[in-house]
Amino acid sequence: MNLKNKLYYISLASIMLALLIVCSQLTIPLPVIPLTLQTLAVGLLASILPLRYSLQTILVYLLLGFIGLPIFANFKGGLGVLFSNTGGYLLGFLVYVIVVGSLVAKKQTFGWLLVANSLGALMQLLCGSLWLLVISDINLENALLLGTVPFLLPGAVKVILVCICAQIYYREFAKRSAKI
Repeated sequence: MNLKNKLYYISLASIMLALLIVCSQLTIPLPVIPLTLQTLAVGLLASILPLRYSLQTILVYLLLGFIGLPIFANFKGGLGVLFSNTGGYLLGFLVYVIVVGSLVAKKQTFGWLLVANSLGALMQLLCGSLWLLVISDINLENALLLGTVPFLLPGAVKVILVCICAQIYYREFAKRSAKI
């Protein structure tokens, strides 16, 4: 990868980090876990950035949040967030990015993006639910009912939006690349 491409991806990763921070604050409060647009931003960055850059972006996001910057949902930050109900979902972003980045590295059709993001989003939700199981005094069934089921429909809508936006990005990027 040449310097121009590296600079492009570093710039794009920075923009995606800013989008993730903004989307983290767009929340609908629910009893246990808030519904946010974080996963929309995670899916988008995982779909358009190479795996290396998307992983770095998520790691920077988590590091900034865990050191105390109020960038997580509802302007929360600090290491205590890791040990709260939302900690598993935040760590699940890494799984989401790895799944999507690995699958879309060679094929970026709408259908393949849909499969990759659906799988990534589901894995992220399961990470969050398993985290609830570990830190709370609930059984697996309740962890899944509280931590996965309420987010399936909103997650499906976000995955479709990610796929549409990623396809637009691919189309526009291909046009610009052809001109260079």
